[in-house]
Amino acid sequence: MLAPERYKRIMSEIEKNGHASIADLKQILGVSIDTVRRDLDSLEKAGKLSRVHGGAVMKEERVTNETFSRRKTANIEEKQELAAVAAQMIKENQAISMNAGTTNMELAKQLVAKFAKLTIVTNCLKVAEILASNKDFTIIILGGTLNNEEFALYGASVEEEICRYNLDAAFISVNAVSLEKGLTDFRQGQPSVIRAMIRSSKKAIAVVDSSKFETVSFMNVCDIHDIHAFVTNRTLDREILRKYEQYGVTIIQNG
Repeated sequence: MLAPERYKRIMSEIEKNGHASIADLKQILGVSIDTVRRDLDSLEKAGKLSRVHGGAVMKEERVTNETFSRRKTANIEEKQELAAVAAQMIKENQAISMNAGTTNMELAKQLVAKFAKLTIVTNCLKVAEILASNKDFTIIILGGTLNNEEFALYGASVEEEICRYNLDAAFISVNAVSLEKGLTDFRQGQPSVIRAMIRSSKKAIAVVDSSKFETVSFMNVCDIHDIHAFVTNRTLDREILRKYEQYGVTIIQNG
């Protein structure tokens, strides 16, 4: 395969998933790791992508806005249903954390509709904006470096601030879940924020639609057993459900 065709295949893979690892590209292209690295270097110099440890992601100014917009409307009805189930796990006057994510945006709408007083710690400006419509909520926005495409704040200051709080629950929006790799995500800065939220909470609830199970994204977040329960929909494959339950994972389904 000539270099131009390899470049086309690499960009197609990254545009589809938001990222690509060197190992995956080696298999897809049928070339050596060194060749993949040289190709990625060439594409980065051409301004097509950004190199990260172990692979590459699309240039942030191109992909994250498109990715966020696409995620915001994808599986919207499922996300609304899951958010309604997750809201049932919250009690009046509790203190919770919510990381950045389109599913947590739907959960924020549920909280506004169903609760009078809550304290919510978040690194997501969109989540905070939705919650702000309830004037009796206490909303704590974690200060850090703004990713203005994901509308989220990241960095060491965010993680340090989270650890000042003792929260009833963390509600986690994540990109992928598997028994082998646990929770994974492709958003830079997100994994360490999620881990800090988990450490600061009595329990962690992952709210993920069924399409994300047994998939693996670019960066490791945490072990599967760091999560108290997973909220998902009833379209989850029965065999996958059986394996997770046998592994001691609690899955709560809507409906």
